Amino acid sequence: MSAVPSVAPDAISQLSAQELRRSVWRRWGLRSTVVIGWVVFVGVWYLFSSFLGQALLPPLHTVVNRAWELITEGGFGSNLISSVTRLVGGFLLALVAGTGVGLLIAYNDWWRNLLQGPLQLIISLPTISLAVMTLILFGISPLGPVLMTMLVAIPYITMNVAQGITGVDRKLIVMSEAFGRTRRQIVKDILVPSSILSTLGGARLAFAVAWRMELLAEVFASSQGIGFQIRRSFESYDTQAMLAWTVLFVAVMLLFENFVLRRIDRWAGRWRMQDWGANP
Repeated sequence: MSAVPSVAPDAISQLSAQELRRSVWRRWGLRSTVVIGWVVFVGVWYLFSSFLGQALLPPLHTVVNRAWELITEGGFGSNLISSVTRLVGGFLLALVAGTGVGLLIAYNDWWRNLLQGPLQLIISLPTISLAVMTLILFGISPLGPVLMTMLVAIPYITMNVAQGITGVDRKLIVMSEAFGRTRRQIVKDILVPSSILSTLGGARLAFAVAWRMELLAEVFASSQGIGFQIRRSFESYDTQAMLAWTVLFVAVMLLFENFVLRRIDRWAGRWRMQDWGANP
């Protein structure tokens, strides 16, 4: 019978140190790629600006200066609040409706077959056509951007909720029922922890689509908000202002996605592990 080889503690410590160094290098490598990407973006901007001319594509620093002027003038806050209010309203409506429809098609084959086609149709429709439809159906109204934002966000939430629910291991549910767990306990301890990450992933994707749709709908069918300011700048041939409004809105949405939605994802991941650890 062969002896089991022993591993010296020094070898384990050396291996742990190597893994730690690799992790640090990977982290710094990821950060460096992000910096390189932004440098390339700025370089391409200036290259195209010199090629097309400042009238068509102003240099980046002039756009940034104009954006700062828009912030300090005082009109940026009211327009941002108007746009964000519509965006959040449409997104919350989509979250409620999409979660309900997702649960419905996850547990009912008839509803799944009925709604699968319309959901795919909404995803495949060009956003520009939906923006024009907003103007035709609702005219210049704050209701149109909200409803169209809700419409384009619903399919992404619905599909991820349904996928998260149907992906739950049925053996866990059967075992829980065999051990006398109530339906409320099964939902709280199994269904919600198993599907929450998929649901939040769908919510983040839906939010990314929703704010683009909201901005485009404001361009066509709104009399206030950042989208309206972009359209007014375009009509007055003010390219700097048009790009400045766009950059400001995109920057705010990216900050919200990275510092709010990602934190919610991390919190949900920690809560999921703690909940499963407390309820093995």
